[in-house]
Amino acid sequence: MIHKTPNIFAASALILVGIAACQGSSSGPNVTEQPATDAGKPAPTVADANSASPGKPTAPIAISYEVIGNAIVGFPVSINVVVTSAAGPVDVQYSIIDGSALMFQSGQVERLKIADPSSGSVQQLAVVPQREGRVYVNVSAEVETPDGSMIRSIAIPIKVGSAPEEATINGELVEGPEGETVISMPAQESN
Repeated sequence: MIHKTPNIFAASALILVGIAACQGSSSGPNVTEQPATDAGKPAPTVADANSASPGKPTAPIAISYEVIGNAIVGFPVSINVVVTSAAGPVDVQYSIIDGSALMFQSGQVERLKIADPSSGSVQQLAVVPQREGRVYVNVSAEVETPDGSMIRSIAIPIKVGSAPEEATINGELVEGPEGETVISMPAQESN
């Protein structure tokens, strides 16, 4: 007795063609064509308000920074932070997660309110590295929008001293049986 199995690839192709045909229906967002752009291609504009990109909304805040000079253990390093928003006043907070790696310079303001962030005024932050390597200071900015309070946060990396940038290797580098370099990590006995 011979059984014929349906061709899965043919069935999948039919389903994909059906889905593609449904995409052209009028149930999606209304897209209107605009005049041709410089590249000669029309620029579609979404006219439907419910067609926003899926996912978590992004706060209408831009944060940029510049680390001034070279960071050295025990000496203050300055960071210019620029917070920009057209949505209104912004509350800014600086924080450090690892106090053994970095601390604020004495007198550093850790919270502030920027009344007019539309111009992007520069705020100077001063921190003191406690060890070499890469350390981080966090910046969070919060703004009130018609949809509620929204926050944008970044971690500013600071390279301190001349520590290597690559990760340290746990174990010992040895040559394998075929000449390749491997990391030998012998097992340890448990008590």
